[in-house]
Amino acid sequence: MLAYASHHVAQSSNRESRCGNRLGHLMAEPPSIIRHPSGHMWGAALRAAARHRFKFSLQCESGFKALLKAGLEAHKVSLYEFTERKAEAQSNVEKLVRAMINAQLTKDPAIDVLDEWTILHVLNEEKLCPGLWPIC
Repeated sequence: MLAYASHHVAQSSNRESRCGNRLGHLMAEPPSIIRHPSGHMWGAALRAAARHRFKFSLQCESGFKALLKAGLEAHKVSLYEFTERKAEAQSNVEKLVRAMINAQLTKDPAIDVLDEWTILHVLNEEKLCPGLWPIC
């Protein structure tokens, strides 16, 4: 009877390990690859601005998108690397947008639209770069 119990436990363990391997394999799959990192970061910027009831002017939008694209190219960021570090990228985009909003509010608290000058101001005057991967 002891042999049966041992055999039964061994079978159960064996079944669990087979199931565990399958589950482990599913859990070990990489996250979905983000195909458009600059679009992902632009979306994060729009949401960050909207949380503070701000919008981007057309010129600021164009400059911001160019900055994102240039940063990705300068750092030679692969789709896989971006996917692995997307939380860091999003956090850095949000930090940049908050600094831009603060600069805009300092100049004119009545305006709720980010102008292009705020980008250069926070990058150069407030010296946020380097340190905002993958922006700069």
